[in-house]
Amino acid sequence: MTGRSAPNVRGLFTALITPFDSKGRVDEGQLARLVKFQVSKGVDGIYPCGSTGLGPMLNTDERKQVAETVIDAAGGKVPVVVQVGSADTASTVKLAKHAEAHGAYAVASLTPYYYKPGESATIKHFQALSEAVDVPVFAYNIPHLTGNNLTPSAVAELSKVGVSGIKESSRDFLQLLDLISAAPDGFVVMNGVEEYGLFALLSGADGLVSGGASAFPEIMENLVSAGEKADRAAALSAQKRAQQAKALVRSSPIPYYYAILKARGIDCGDPRPPFQPVGKADAAKAHSALRRLGMG
Repeated sequence: MTGRSAPNVRGLFTALITPFDSKGRVDEGQLARLVKFQVSKGVDGIYPCGSTGLGPMLNTDERKQVAETVIDAAGGKVPVVVQVGSADTASTVKLAKHAEAHGAYAVASLTPYYYKPGESATIKHFQALSEAVDVPVFAYNIPHLTGNNLTPSAVAELSKVGVSGIKESSRDFLQLLDLISAAPDGFVVMNGVEEYGLFALLSGADGLVSGGASAFPEIMENLVSAGEKADRAAALSAQKRAQQAKALVRSSPIPYYYAILKARGIDCGDPRPPFQPVGKADAAKAHSALRRLGMG
C-alpha cells in the first residue's frame, strides 16, 4: 500500500494559531478572518490544529470546529491539511474521518504522544489511519514534544503503509537530510523548522510548515520563494530575516504570535492557559522590529 499522491502540499503552509474569545472559546469569526489574511499574503496552504494551533489543548468538539471553520474560510483557494493526531489511534481516526468529510485536502498526525509504544506500534498507528481515509495522510514528527522520534528508516516503512509524506520538526538537520535520502519518489517532505528553512529547501525538502507565518507570513513567504530561485544572495538574505524574526519571539513564540497579530489588527484573543499573554511593551517592540525586517 503506497501513499496517495499529494502534489498540492508544497511551498509555504501556515501552522495556524487558534483564536479565542474573551471567554476562552474558539472564535470562529476571527479564525475565518485569519485564514483569509493568510491567503491574501500568498501562502500555499493552511495547517490547523498543530502545535502552534494548540491542537493538544483543544477538546474533540473544538478541533472539529476549527477544522470546519478553516476549510470553509479557505474556500478551496489553498489546500488545508488538518492535524488530527491524538494520544490514541481511535481518536486520531475519528478526527481524520471528520476532516475528510468536511473537505480537508489531507490529514496529518503526530506520533502517539506521552507513552512510548515503539516503532512497530507507531507504524501500525499510521497504517490504521491510512486505511481509514481516502485523503493523503502525513506523519508529523516533533519528538521534543511527543517523546517519540520517527527515524529515517521508520519513515521509509511508513511510505509502504499508505503515508504520503511528513512534517519533519525534529530540529535535527542531519536527520532531515537522511530522511530526504531515504524517502521514495513522490513522498513529500515538509520541513517544520524555520531557522534552517532555506537549507532544507536546497537539500530537497518540498516546503516549509511555519508557525511564524501565522503572525508574519510575508517573511516566511519571502524565504520559501527565495529558496525556490537561483539568486543566492537574495535567498541568504531571506533566511537571515527569518532567523531574526524567530529570534524576536523565541522566549515564548506562541503568545508572541497572538500579540503580534493583535498589533496588526487581527485580534485573536489570548493563548489558552497555561500560556500567558505577552506584555504590551514587549509585543510592540517585536512588532516594530518585524516591520523593519520587511513585514508589510
